[in-house]
Amino acid sequence: IKQFHLRLNLATDWLEIAVANLAVARSAHEQSIEPGDKSELPDSLVRQEFHSAMQAAVAAGIFFDALYAAARSVLPKTLHASGTPGKSTGKRPALVAEQLKRAFGLRKNGMANLQNVVAEIYRFRDAAVHPSSDFEPPALHPALNVYVEKRFAMYTYEHAKLIVRHALAYAKILPTVGLKQGPKAAHELGAYLLSTCEPLFEEWEREYGPLLETAA
Repeated sequence: IKQFHLRLNLATDWLEIAVANLAVARSAHEQSIEPGDKSELPDSLVRQEFHSAMQAAVAAGIFFDALYAAARSVLPKTLHASGTPGKSTGKRPALVAEQLKRAFGLRKNGMANLQNVVAEIYRFRDAAVHPSSDFEPPALHPALNVYVEKRFAMYTYEHAKLIVRHALAYAKILPTVGLKQGPKAAHELGAYLLSTCEPLFEEWEREYGPLLETAA
């Protein structure tokens, strides 16, 4: 009996979800900051920005999970990062960053930057995926200038924009570097990522401006 197997890399799909939710968060944010009495601001509008920004942040985090899994699947076991994910705070982001470093041939400075970005994105991801139900002090909402439960101040359009931009930027940086100095086993993955994400790169620059910082 002949069989055929299929493979689907979901990394790009999660970036698409992140970008789509960011657009919804932006629309709600722009409506909420229009001049007028903030006390009359519809609760549904505030929640729309909150929900969409939270989903965008979570999707950005899952993009790194998906890319981590894809990298492990194409690399020999000698290049697999070792660790016990999920056992304590900080271990999962470090493991993901280490695996991506090995897959795309990052050097010391590149690895340090990646670690910082992944750790921050996972902080936002985990606060939504593993939420605390403890009572905590309120936080000042950066746009509404009122005190709210801290996650309403955390999942805003502006924060989500930074998170999605970082995820999308690494979808371009990692394979670009990897195709030059990374192991050949991951070259096909790198080329695939650049190809499938190209429409997202173009959409970002059209809607939000430059994706990558230009060197001086």
